[in-house]
Amino acid sequence: MKRGFSGALGAPVLGALALLASGCQSGEDFNRLHSHISDVEKKVEELAKQSSSKDEIGKLNDSLKQQSDKVLRSNADLGTKFNDLIREMQGLSGKLEDANRRLAQLSTQIADTQARLAAASASGTVPMGNPAAPVTAPATPAGGSRGPSPSDLYAQATADYQRGQFELARQGFEEFVETYPKTDLSDDATYWIGECFSAQKKHKDAIAAYDKLVKTFPRSDKAAAAHFKKGLSHLELGEKAQAIVQLQFVVHEYPETDEAKSARNRLRALGSDAR
Repeated sequence: MKRGFSGALGAPVLGALALLASGCQSGEDFNRLHSHISDVEKKVEELAKQSSSKDEIGKLNDSLKQQSDKVLRSNADLGTKFNDLIREMQGLSGKLEDANRRLAQLSTQIADTQARLAAASASGTVPMGNPAAPVTAPATPAGGSRGPSPSDLYAQATADYQRGQFELARQGFEEFVETYPKTDLSDDATYWIGECFSAQKKHKDAIAAYDKLVKTFPRSDKAAAAHFKKGLSHLELGEKAQAIVQLQFVVHEYPETDEAKSARNRLRALGSDAR
């Protein structure tokens, strides 16, 4: 910049010096000197403006470079975090699938055990190691026709429910009840029909299924749960009075159960005392 400055001002300055050296004897000489000085001043102003603009442009370029570096670093960090999140989600998905497989296997094992007990009861024998097992009605299909085994039907319906396939699960449980109406799992299957309806927000159908359970299997271990879930279905339908009656029934008839505890909490939330 020093070279440019001296080059731009060299001619006017030298001209002015030459006039001064000659003594500036005439008015014309004085005017020419004044003109040279004006030219020098203009050059100085132009160069000052150019220098200022270059400095500002330089500062802007530096600022833009800094911002660009920040954006690049931020994008790199976001990319790393996104990849980490994807890997974590994949790991969780694998764990969930493994848990679902284990639950399905466990359900199948339970259904197989129940089926063996039902078959043993039908033949009048009780497996060794379980002398207290009750003798139940034969686990034969309704109408005497041969059909799929109870364990297969129940396990498949249970697996469908766990996968959120509620319509398919309901059909499976209904087929189980129709085909095997008097096994140890028939009341459970009826209860899960109501649960499938409830999960589908079909609360009137759910109430009908719970009613069928308590009427067909009044001594079922699912009776308390069926009465409680029936009360919740009434609440979902906006039938508060019926819900309160049903919840009070659970508290009165099944006082020591978890369902009774839950019913008391619901009654308090509804502003009603458990009678």
